[in-house]
Amino acid sequence: MILAEGDAPSIVPGDLAELADRPARELGTLYAAGRVVPRDLVAAHMWFNIAALKGDRDAAHRRQEVAAEMSKDEIAQALGWARAWLDAQAPVAL
Repeated sequence: MILAEGDAPSIVPGDLAELADRPARELGTLYAAGRVVPRDLVAAHMWFNIAALKGDRDAAHRRQEVAAEMSKDEIAQALGWARAWLDAQAPVAL
């Protein structure tokens, strides 16, 4: 699923993370399999990437598996979503 510039995903990943209160890898698994949420490889890659950046080796492996099914544009979109989510979680300096 590739969105036009300025569009947002139908389920906002950050909101889902807060509602579900699950680790990022589990959210990636749900999106990759299409369980509970519609199958969305961009969102799956995003959550696996976030988990991998936090040191989850299994998530890094799953990210590679998902990426093999994605276009370069989809991977770029997933990386952008992950970057935006991580930036939003960063503490604000006063």
